[in-house]
Amino acid sequence: MTEPNEAARIAALCELIAWAERRERLSEDRADAVAAAWHTGTRNVAELARLARVSRDTVYADLAARTIDVSSREQEPAGPRKGRGTPLRGDAVRTVARIADAVALPAFAHTPDDPLVRATLAASRALETVADVLEPPSHQGPGWTPRETLPGLADEGEKLAHHSRRALAALADPAELTAISDSHRQAVLHTGRHAVADAAIVTLTLPTGGVVTLQVGCDETGWTRLTSDSPLLVEGADSLDHLEAQAALQTLARIATRHLTQAALAEHRKDAQPGTPPRTRTVPSNEN
Repeated sequence: MTEPNEAARIAALCELIAWAERRERLSEDRADAVAAAWHTGTRNVAELARLARVSRDTVYADLAARTIDVSSREQEPAGPRKGRGTPLRGDAVRTVARIADAVALPAFAHTPDDPLVRATLAASRALETVADVLEPPSHQGPGWTPRETLPGLADEGEKLAHHSRRALAALADPAELTAISDSHRQAVLHTGRHAVADAAIVTLTLPTGGVVTLQVGCDETGWTRLTSDSPLLVEGADSLDHLEAQAALQTLARIATRHLTQAALAEHRKDAQPGTPPRTRTVPSNEN
């Protein structure tokens, strides 16, 4: 089978699986929708049945399944949902993961080193791991407890972040990347509740057994500077180095901030950071 046909076959099968799983959840989704309509003020069972295209008995059953007493028109939402959505379900997340896989795998076969493709693949793997945490596939044997699967979720998150930075490093020039890092630094400090890490000294144990130190900081322009007294380390930083070094420094800063006393923090600021324009997103509308 040719590669394009195989990719299409995988996508079609994933869509078929997703459809079957959606069908199995239709009654649950309908009950959620009926309960949401009830909680927001539609208390006429006949109207709900007409809109959902089901019998009134089905609506009564859906409401009862969501612990709604139709005899009490003023009843507050009961149970864990309380009209605020539904709990995260492993089967629902797994469906999304399979659909994401159907998109990521053919793209990976086409351009395996594209950073956005790799980020998409990491995202699909992360979703699959979330599903495993929520509903461990115990029928596959031992090794599927949350404490055993969550490290994999963290690994996929690291891959997603790494490939996202690869994509950014390929698009932006050093001046733009420096501006992004500086803006993030100012935004963090502006909260008054978090410290930032400006530099760090890293002790490296080499595969040969030796030990060297690496100084991570910034030059006068804000660009990452990597220096060492050891001839085993090559100094200088490219765009990806800059992004990952800054991310690593801020991870260290978050750890350190959790150990700071109140005397090291400032009063929480609610005003907008100076010079930060608001972000907007245009959402398509059906209205003319």
